[in-house]
Amino acid sequence: MRITQKMMTNNVNGSLSRHAEKLMTYQSRISSGKQFTKASENPLGMAKALDYRKALDSVDQYVSNVSHARSGLDNGEATLSDIGELLNQARELALSQTTGTASPESRKVAAGEVRQLRDQLIQLANTKQDDRYMFGGRNADTPPYDSLDPEAGFQGDDGGFSVIVGDGVTMDAAVSGQQAFGNPADPVLVLTNLINGMEANDPSAISAQLDPLDQALAQITNERADVGTRLNRLDATETHWDVFKINVEQMLSNTEDVDLTQAIMDLTAQQSAFQASLASASKIIQPSLLDYLR
Repeated sequence: MRITQKMMTNNVNGSLSRHAEKLMTYQSRISSGKQFTKASENPLGMAKALDYRKALDSVDQYVSNVSHARSGLDNGEATLSDIGELLNQARELALSQTTGTASPESRKVAAGEVRQLRDQLIQLANTKQDDRYMFGGRNADTPPYDSLDPEAGFQGDDGGFSVIVGDGVTMDAAVSGQQAFGNPADPVLVLTNLINGMEANDPSAISAQLDPLDQALAQITNERADVGTRLNRLDATETHWDVFKINVEQMLSNTEDVDLTQAIMDLTAQQSAFQASLASASKIIQPSLLDYLR
């Protein structure tokens, strides 16, 4: 077969084009920091990278859910702690007014103090979180207690809401108002009965509220303990996702990130090869007088 000038020119152009394409590839890797930017460059690698990114998106959502749940439970636990302090103060006042040294006047003063404690308790029990009453349960748009009618008692329920903290894993993120304030001992009703006993100057009626007060305190303590258990679980869940995220990010980096040192070496080598091809091409494709005469 006769090798013509056109055939040599086409071969040289093809070689230069391939060298230029590789040169652009290495330059792109260095500028982007990625081994590939299109699926056609590495279909398997791109598929893996997409899976890793999808996993990272899920982890970010789980961590966000954990953070939101922790915020609500932290606030709920702190509120229950304050309510427990109020009930302890009420109990001390009740004990002080069952002794022989108590008088009608002291009981009247104590009744006023307990009334203030009850009003504070109602205010705390009606705390809002994200425009929802924290202890309202499913009735989150309605205050658990009517401040104008304390004797109506707790108006919420045991409903709540859950958050997704893992693949198919949910966690109760609500603080139960029913467990804290519902029967058998509604703390607002107990304090109301205590106020009535003090105002009536009735030591027996005052003493009768000590056990209900203890029960109300136990309910608050038990709910705080339950919240604490869930907070510990949230901490463990967040730690798990933190470690998992680091591992996935490392796998993603191993899959798509370029080895900069190696990429620079490859680029330098390719530049040399390209320059050599250009030099060779300039000699091969130069037409001579003999070429024109053929």
